[in-house]
Amino acid sequence: MGGVKSRMRKVKFTERAWCFMVAILSVSALGMNFENTAEEGMGLLESVLTSFEGWGIEAFLLTAGLWYFYNYVFRSFKLQKACVVFGSFLACLMLMGLCYVNATGIALIFLNGGQMIKTLIVLIGYGVLFYCVMVCLKEAVIRLAVEQEDRGEPADKKAGYRYCFKIAAILFVCWLPYLIICYPGTTLYDARTMLEQYFGLSPMTNHHPYFQTVLIGIFVEIGDMFGSGAAGMFLYVLIQEVAFIAVLTYLFVKLKKAGISRKIRIVLLGIYALLPVFPVYAISVGKNMNFSIVLLLITIFLYELAEKEEDFVAGKWKLFFLPVLLVLLCLFRNEGIWIVLGCMPVFLWIGKRHWEIFAAIFAGVVVFAGIWFKGILPAMGVADGSIAESLSIPFLQTARVAAYYGDEATPEEKAAIDAVLEYDTLAERYLPEFSDRVKERYNNDATEKEIKEYLQVYVAQFLKHPVTYIDAFLNKCYGYFWPDDPGRTKAWFVVGADVSSLDEKGFDLYARFPEAVKRLDGLLEAFRQIPLIGYTSSVGFYTWCTFVCAFLIGSSRRKKMLCIFIPAALVLLVCAASPVNAYFRYELPVVFAVPYYAAAVICVWKKEKA
Repeated sequence: MGGVKSRMRKVKFTERAWCFMVAILSVSALGMNFENTAEEGMGLLESVLTSFEGWGIEAFLLTAGLWYFYNYVFRSFKLQKACVVFGSFLACLMLMGLCYVNATGIALIFLNGGQMIKTLIVLIGYGVLFYCVMVCLKEAVIRLAVEQEDRGEPADKKAGYRYCFKIAAILFVCWLPYLIICYPGTTLYDARTMLEQYFGLSPMTNHHPYFQTVLIGIFVEIGDMFGSGAAGMFLYVLIQEVAFIAVLTYLFVKLKKAGISRKIRIVLLGIYALLPVFPVYAISVGKNMNFSIVLLLITIFLYELAEKEEDFVAGKWKLFFLPVLLVLLCLFRNEGIWIVLGCMPVFLWIGKRHWEIFAAIFAGVVVFAGIWFKGILPAMGVADGSIAESLSIPFLQTARVAAYYGDEATPEEKAAIDAVLEYDTLAERYLPEFSDRVKERYNNDATEKEIKEYLQVYVAQFLKHPVTYIDAFLNKCYGYFWPDDPGRTKAWFVVGADVSSLDEKGFDLYARFPEAVKRLDGLLEAFRQIPLIGYTSSVGFYTWCTFVCAFLIGSSRRKKMLCIFIPAALVLLVCAASPVNAYFRYELPVVFAVPYYAAAVICVWKKEKA
């Protein structure tokens, strides 16, 4: 008996010792300077230890806390392989972000022995931390879902109307200060360009969606007819905000019918009502806001279709609105057609018992898009956007090769690139996280032959420098998948209107309360600095939330519900191909959907355990 107890004590001691060691690694990963700190003559151990300067009592306390946490997790739960894989995936994303934020390249890992050791610390430390968090989060979701059982709140029509009014009123009142302070609305850079095109100050193109350009311009023109272009813009913003509130109200009605408890709905409502990102973008004029609203509603439709196909089809109004929403995706953003094409097989799969209906809907939308882009717009003299937009990633990769290996290029390769991108200044114009400076020198007069010759050089250079190409791509998009530094997210918010370029046309599109706008700007920037909460200003934070929600739903037997993440996945692909790294408004559709994803996780596990 004594021998058994002795062995048990040894096992417990071993487990605790292992947890303690891993806790030290996790704290080391959290506080490590991943830059190369090795200097000439510095030993291996010294080069690693110099990366932990500045840690004090907080490191000790955090180690103790994680030691307790890890002991609890490994003692209470069996090893979950899915959580191991997912935790490792998140750790790899952290490593990627550290590489590109500190050195613009994955080669930082292999720079020296010290960097390799730090890489292991990051992978193990973060991997175990994320594993334990996911195990606990999954358990918490399951318990929470069980508590939701049979808590639906059926109500008569009058009560339903009162509930809708209550949700809409709360959102509107909470967002009202932003609406008043920023009168007539917030004009993003794209909006200014679009208005300049509409009023003839620059050539009209479909680089920014023509439909969106005309829509905004018409509202400003209507306002001007009554004495104030600003009033017209405010009307546009007001309608946009009301549309957003209407979609969110519909969302909460659905959550209530699904039996989600009042407490959880209050939390979600608080997020939508109080988190600045939602009211700030609700009053923004541009091409991202209404596109994001439409895609959120389509995401809700996807869940409803996957949940009860027959009810979705029986509700004929949804079959009417679905093609309207899909058409609006194409009109609000040029990339919308790719979202439509990506969603098409998903709708056909989850609605397979009525596949012919959805096939007809998507076929009609695709035909319309073809007529619009290839027929109507050219007939009206609206030029397509520059091909440089679709080649922004190849251009950036070519620029990185020119910056790092320019002396290796042959005269023939230089000539082929020069015909398209102005080779002599290409290396100087290379910025790892922006493609705009590279593509701004694109030769619009380049012939098809010259573009073909450039693409041949592009392929040849890829075969010579594949890692450089990968680095160029990841360096331009890692911020969408790395949440660690909110301050790196670009254009988290923009407040205030300023379209002074239209002054000569007699419009008055500028902020009416500039001092109040300035104070609001300062408050939003201060919000960004709040510990933990400030991460809600990081675009990568919302990507990780999406990944976590997808994992939690994928851990259930109702994997069909993963379909709701397809629009987000497509948006993230568009973000990865965009010309700017970590640009908040590019990922706005995902941001809008994240609270809904959290609610969907509870709904799925509620059904799982019912």
